[in-house]
Amino acid sequence: MTKFAGASSDYDSAEYVILGVPFDKTSSFRPGSADGPDEIRRASYCFEPYMMEYDVSLLDLNIHDMGNVSEHSLVEDMGKEVQNTLMCLLNDGKFPIVIGGEHSLSPYVVSAFEDVYVIILDAHLDYRDEYEGMKRSHATPTRRISEIDIKGLHVLGIRSFSFEESLIEKPPYITTYDMARDNDYLDDILENIGGENVYLSIDMDVFDPSYAPGVGNPEPYGLKPIQCKNIIDRLSTNLVGVDIVETCPKYDQSGLTSNLAARLVYDILGSNS
Repeated sequence: MTKFAGASSDYDSAEYVILGVPFDKTSSFRPGSADGPDEIRRASYCFEPYMMEYDVSLLDLNIHDMGNVSEHSLVEDMGKEVQNTLMCLLNDGKFPIVIGGEHSLSPYVVSAFEDVYVIILDAHLDYRDEYEGMKRSHATPTRRISEIDIKGLHVLGIRSFSFEESLIEKPPYITTYDMARDNDYLDDILENIGGENVYLSIDMDVFDPSYAPGVGNPEPYGLKPIQCKNIIDRLSTNLVGVDIVETCPKYDQSGLTSNLAARLVYDILGSNS
């Protein structure tokens, strides 16, 4: 397996740990995100290790790539391994960067944390109680995360949800893609968060498909990459963990999606260091 670029530290000395989750068994439209972790790793070698905007080199950071969790057929089995692995990482004081894989993995990651504010970047609200008979699905992560004992939940970039979801009495705090055109929205979010630790979940379909065509459920009219970078930079002092999910390489022969996902990992590392 190719390791993420710059991930040359051993586990004990690492501050940042990259974990892949090659799982897409609940995908309902375009499966293939199980190939995302390894493709993102390959794309990570596209960039210079020195990040000029942060004045830091990836080679000077303590990064360990621990590979992928086992391949599972059932979401519950995947989730159990992910949750147990994350609990070990957090007990060891590591900053986890999880690359997927479908969005169903995120609630299991979040459940390993204590006292975090969760921000999700996603085209879809994903607040159904179940989808296609499954409570643990790529279409339900926001709902499952809302049931965890967390400090708060904000979903940003939304431009699609079901009629049933629109009737829910107390959905999470939502910023739609058109609201995100107002530069003040981030100030409002940061004021609401205060000094809380933040866990960030990035579904690659939050971007307009012209920037990230290789996703399971592409939705037009999305965010620009520079908007996401701005969010990462503004949240950097609060961040304690991240996942980047739903990269589906087989629907993007150009490699744009995995390239962008890898660059987001760079930005997370650079802004947080």
